[in-house]
Amino acid sequence: MKKLIGLALWLVAFLIPFRHAILDTDDMVLENGRANNTVGLISFVAMLALLFIGYWLVDSGGKKPSAEGHGH
Repeated sequence: MKKLIGLALWLVAFLIPFRHAILDTDDMVLENGRANNTVGLISFVAMLALLFIGYWLVDSGGKKPSAEGHGH
């Protein structure tokens, strides 16, 4: 179950639009000449958080090696 949730989080992370974070930086300039790219920052941080949480869930949801066999 953890693996499926992790994969869903990865899917959501890659569905977050990167347009505001990467491409439209010129459109983020306000009238006074200062840049306001809060939307880009939030989308980037959300994407990173979802990627790492998804990785943690997928990694922890894997099969644990048994104590008997060493896999050799």
